[in-house]
Amino acid sequence: MIFKLFLCEKILTMTFLTMFMMLILSALISTLNIFFLSKDLHLLLSSPLSSRKVFLWKSIEVAISSSIMVLFFTFPALFGYSYYFAPKLIDIAGIAGIFVLYIVCGVALGIIVGLIVPAFISVKKLQPVLSVVSILFISGIVIFLRMLRPEQFGNPDAINDIVQYMANMEIKSSVFFPFYWISHGLHKLALGEYREFLKDTFTFGGTIIALGAFLFFLQKKYYLPLFDKLNKGSSGGFKSKWNPGRLFSSDYSALFKKEVKTFLRTPAQWSQLLVIGAIIIVFILNIKGMPIPHPSVKNLVAYLNLGMAAFTVVGLNSRFSFPALLMENPGLVHVFASPFSRDKIFRFKLLFYMIPHAFVGFLLFLLGDAALNIDGFARFTGYVFLVPVLPVVTLLAVYFSLQVADNVPLTPQNLIVSRGGVMYMLWSMVYIVLGMVYFVRPLFLYYYYTYAGMQPPSTEIAIWYIMFPLLNLVLFVFLYKRSISIWRRKEISSPVL
Repeated sequence: MIFKLFLCEKILTMTFLTMFMMLILSALISTLNIFFLSKDLHLLLSSPLSSRKVFLWKSIEVAISSSIMVLFFTFPALFGYSYYFAPKLIDIAGIAGIFVLYIVCGVALGIIVGLIVPAFISVKKLQPVLSVVSILFISGIVIFLRMLRPEQFGNPDAINDIVQYMANMEIKSSVFFPFYWISHGLHKLALGEYREFLKDTFTFGGTIIALGAFLFFLQKKYYLPLFDKLNKGSSGGFKSKWNPGRLFSSDYSALFKKEVKTFLRTPAQWSQLLVIGAIIIVFILNIKGMPIPHPSVKNLVAYLNLGMAAFTVVGLNSRFSFPALLMENPGLVHVFASPFSRDKIFRFKLLFYMIPHAFVGFLLFLLGDAALNIDGFARFTGYVFLVPVLPVVTLLAVYFSLQVADNVPLTPQNLIVSRGGVMYMLWSMVYIVLGMVYFVRPLFLYYYYTYAGMQPPSTEIAIWYIMFPLLNLVLFVFLYKRSISIWRRKEISSPVL
């Protein structure tokens, strides 16, 4: 019974974590709409009603609108838990009470964030900011769920030692979050430990009082000034802070500043970096938590990790490198009329994305290397594989992007699913798989002779390893010449409306 309750507590922790993030995000969006963009606000705030009463009723409106979905998804889990573990009337009342406190806590946090965001961001920029906030929340959920190691829940090998199993499932930092308080409180309620349940309830109560006090402080000091600011718009006094320093030569410095400014002014682009960070963290956790029954399996996992790193870079190229030249089209007349040669613009675009993408690929490989502690030969194989492959897949993205017809709408989403985008993903997968198949022979020779206690055929292995970068160099030169030839002949076309 205790073990069942323990597993249910961990499952409820994941459930309440997800719902809590959804609740905060939903309350944030509702706050921005209800507190600042509602059409009745001008009438209400000019009426005899005090601003505090208007704020209070709007808070209730936010709570109702943002908690309905969470209640709908969470009710089946609460009902099942109460039915099997806490069927008494006092238990049901306790579950309902602590769940209400959980909802209030999440709504209060969402409203606070919703009141702080407009202090820094204008109304016109709220939508991209919300997309960034959404990515942050989703990334946080994914990382924390991975830290809970759900694959261990029903693993019979891990359950042999119950005490050790239960200790491995604990995450100490989670005790500071409301989703832990409610799951822990329900666990104690089912065990009949009402004093421990009341401690979690009082923790919720104290947190809500603190959040409420801070919320009404924001209402008193900042709500009306923020409302006026958002309705009046910005003052228009922004000035560029770029300094004329020379990071590269004068030409490349100007191109670099242009690319960085364009990148930073497009949240739909740079917000993807948050997703990359979440992928890297989950990747590390997966590698570290992977069972390795034999050293040979470790080398196999390390080799498959090379393909994973390369495929991740392909995904980044489809999102960043592939649309890079095409998205210049609305202003291509300015680019072509500038003093820069077309070749210089092409080379800079290629290097601007190739270098960071190669860095991400090597970072994934090195993190996997550190987690697995692979041998020197496997590490050397990784370098020989990635050094030519990562630049080639980036150049391949640029090459196929230049094949896209001019009638494709100029948005990254449309470009990725165009014929050129699909062909890039397909040929990249074929290229990476062929590259991994290429190394099967030399790896087999080395490890077979090593495990058999014989001297590996070093000459044959060396030939295989020397030929791989040479073949990729030929492919790189071919793709580069074809791509830059197409770029030189490219004409200016009107953007699709």
